[in-house]
Amino acid sequence: MRFLSIAATAILGLLTANAANAAPQAMLLVAGGENLQFRCTGDECLAEATSICLQAERATPRAKTPYGLVDEERYGTGRANGLQLVGITASGEEKSLPLEIMQMISEREHMSVRFIVEKAALHKHAIDRMELRVAHNVVVAPSWRPGDANPLMEDEIELIMGPLRATAENILRERRDRVTSARILGDMLNDLPRDRVASIAERDAVYQQVVASRNQQAGGPLSAEAVAGAQAALDGCSYIKDEEMWYHAFETRISRYRSCIGFRHDRLIKEVNETYWDRVKSPGM
Repeated sequence: MRFLSIAATAILGLLTANAANAAPQAMLLVAGGENLQFRCTGDECLAEATSICLQAERATPRAKTPYGLVDEERYGTGRANGLQLVGITASGEEKSLPLEIMQMISEREHMSVRFIVEKAALHKHAIDRMELRVAHNVVVAPSWRPGDANPLMEDEIELIMGPLRATAENILRERRDRVTSARILGDMLNDLPRDRVASIAERDAVYQQVVASRNQQAGGPLSAEAVAGAQAALDGCSYIKDEEMWYHAFETRISRYRSCIGFRHDRLIKEVNETYWDRVKSPGM
């Protein structure tokens, strides 16, 4: 009996190790038509985009898991590769920058992706700021790692780039109001400062600016349902006052308000993601 127990433990350990080393989910950036603005803090310039998981059967990515853009041409989708990194000078001149200088990592599981460019790129390319232009809902996949026990295979990626993305985009259209609510909160996460306390007046101003920008992008007012959804989520964070803005976790200073918005954003987009998961499980997908 003791031998069987040890053997079972060993097998379980191998299975656990293989699961831990397996590639996590491919994700879809829910950011088609966006110009994501990088905000520089310390030595890095950061931007963030809403995302959803395309593969419920694979593990959720851990924070800071490296991701890369899936090549549209390679999989014959008929779409151009949807990311363009642009530098903008003080005079407004635009410079195309290589995507290779940008790192892409999972931010909060499968609900958000962070983009990172070293601040030194501003000086190197003689630019004042950067933005990431997202032409359509692009697919990002986990970067291959040595020892990956279960990497994404070609047939998986072909399925992702074809029917799975098409299904996800249908869901995004059907749940447009919920998606917009989440993206409003995502915009706020991009625009609020990361390195200092934002006053209540400042965060209210950021919200108004985000909604105004979204209205302009949409060519008219956002739906009442989308705005109400975002406002209800923000109301859930209104208890956080200026003096309570920071807490410490593992020697890292974290904004209570940003953390709350991130949580509310993730709840909104997870509802949409669950609709997608239910759809792909149904026989008539």
